[in-house]
Amino acid sequence: MKTIHTILREDFGLLDRNFVRSELLSERGVNLVTFGALRNALSIEFDPAIIDNAKLVEITCRYGICPETILPRPNVQQPGDG
Repeated sequence: MKTIHTILREDFGLLDRNFVRSELLSERGVNLVTFGALRNALSIEFDPAIIDNAKLVEITCRYGICPETILPRPNVQQPGDG
């Protein structure tokens, strides 16, 4: 299994996020979809033997998700923060 961390391009609230989540889970090869701490962040766990990179980009674009992986932001304070 592989996991990507990405974001919804637009977020209109919990109802839309749950709809996207249920649609993603209906895709063959998608095993788990969870929402991150940020409002429109999500993680998608998928089987790379079933979903190759081209198919993953197709699926993410279909549901309004950024096709590129977003790396989790490190929890490091920048100078001048806090």
